[in-house]
Amino acid sequence: MNRQFIAKHGYASVYEQFENQTYDTEFLLGVLRDECGGKPQNILETACGGGRISVPLAEAGHNVTGFDADEHMLMRCYKRMSGLPNIRCYQADAVTSDWGNNFDVVVLAGNVLINIETDTDYAKAQELFIRKAAEALRQGGHLYLDFDLHANPAPFFNSLGESSYFNGTDDMGTSGRTVSYGSVCDPVTRICTGARHWELTQNNGESFIVSTLWHKHIPSQAQVYGWLDSAGFDLERTYKNFTAEPLGNPETEYVRATILARKR
Repeated sequence: MNRQFIAKHGYASVYEQFENQTYDTEFLLGVLRDECGGKPQNILETACGGGRISVPLAEAGHNVTGFDADEHMLMRCYKRMSGLPNIRCYQADAVTSDWGNNFDVVVLAGNVLINIETDTDYAKAQELFIRKAAEALRQGGHLYLDFDLHANPAPFFNSLGESSYFNGTDDMGTSGRTVSYGSVCDPVTRICTGARHWELTQNNGESFIVSTLWHKHIPSQAQVYGWLDSAGFDLERTYKNFTAEPLGNPETEYVRATILARKR
């Protein structure tokens, strides 16, 4: 078994052990009940991962399609969706693939806007996601967008020193932890970069390290609103920190932003 397989399998397993919250999914379900007339929706979730959001949507009676580039995460989605006839998921790259069309709702949740994996211009990839969401929706359909909104990302991302945010053991007995060595953020371009690695020990005692450099663009509120408008969306509702409180315009501090936009 090659190390790349072991690393990806282990990361997917440990990621799911830590990222298992339900409050954001419950909030999404509430928004759909309130804003879509309580009717089952035909929903697309981009970057559905292990189905943490997609499966509860299907369990609530919605017809769900999800896709993700990571086959190890998708295997977890396949297990979760067993016995549910109203959900399907498949492997695809969100940047390069076609997302389909005529959906009632497109869900970009779990902070996917800040966690796109791409070697291209990051801000253009973020704008592309919003444009592809519009193309995948029927007229009058909704985009549900949930992401970290930083009025000023520099203080958050300008950090030095070692830290670890995931650690655990997967179902093959491989244990591991992520290690970050800090990051820097350009306050003008809002591009943040950093270095991290994944320390792994297999069940036979062999250890190895997988290292990576990362970068991401932290969009401003004005940028996101501009992308939505250019893609043909009208803002219908905004929410702050998974509550009914609307976003300020502009927000001056960090918040978790949720936007419900309607395709014109």
